[in-house]
Amino acid sequence: INYDLLTPDHYVYDLIYNPARTMFLQKAEMRNAHFKNGLEMLHIQAEKSWAIWNN
Repeated sequence: INYDLLTPDHYVYDLIYNPARTMFLQKAEMRNAHFKNGLEMLHIQAEKSWAIWNN
């Protein structure tokens, strides 16, 4: 990936949540791109799964 092409207009998402900041996300942060790891997705998926199996 040519990280030099990332700008603040880009959104970078890495499904990995451990480590919280992968090299991929660190590079995005250095280029001032928006970034997120997969922890929020894990929480949302867990809530939906709980609701399906327990309601």
